[in-house]
Amino acid sequence: MKTHQLSFMDWLIVLIATPLIHLLGLTLRIKAEGRSDLGPRAKQEKQPLWSLWHETILMSVWYHRDQDVHVMISASRDGELITTVGKFFGYTAVRGSSSRGGQEATREMVDYLKAGKRCAITPDGPRGPRREMKMGAVSIARATGAPVVCFGFAAEHCWRLKSWDRFIVPKPFSRAVFVYGEPIQVPAEGGDDQDYLKKIQAEMDRVTREAERHFVGVEK
Repeated sequence: MKTHQLSFMDWLIVLIATPLIHLLGLTLRIKAEGRSDLGPRAKQEKQPLWSLWHETILMSVWYHRDQDVHVMISASRDGELITTVGKFFGYTAVRGSSSRGGQEATREMVDYLKAGKRCAITPDGPRGPRREMKMGAVSIARATGAPVVCFGFAAEHCWRLKSWDRFIVPKPFSRAVFVYGEPIQVPAEGGDDQDYLKKIQAEMDRVTREAERHFVGVEK
């Protein structure tokens, strides 16, 4: 698939942002809760499909770095920036989204999971609606037998960008938490896709609430 070519200014953004992301991550006090034994930093025999909201990408990329995770990323300019930064943190991009190249990217993700690769998806990306599941996670899980493991993230103090997803940028030296959910199995045959979509949506909502409740009442 043809993707966006980075300009000189885009590369400048990447070269500035990458070390800043790493420095920011080093200042945070991050803890993991829930089924962290199923998260990208853990080792398991059968790889799940990880699901995270688009707004949590920044610290998810840093915290789960160097685990050879394959992530579905859009073919847009923003996707190219994320892809390029992600390479510095050990990620492999699978290019495509619901609006462009989605079927090809889904097939590629299926092949990677069947081959035992580590894979993740942002089911509300690349353009939203915010925190609303699309069918990709169900399709990939049904085709591979891989369970879906959702995780949420929240920070004690953060900036929220004025983007469609209200992208999270934690403030330096904040406390932060990842909450990992229970695995959700989608059978190869039987059951209604919409029912499984609702089940994964409910688990995404739950782990997000669990993460955010740590800092309820804290001034951002």
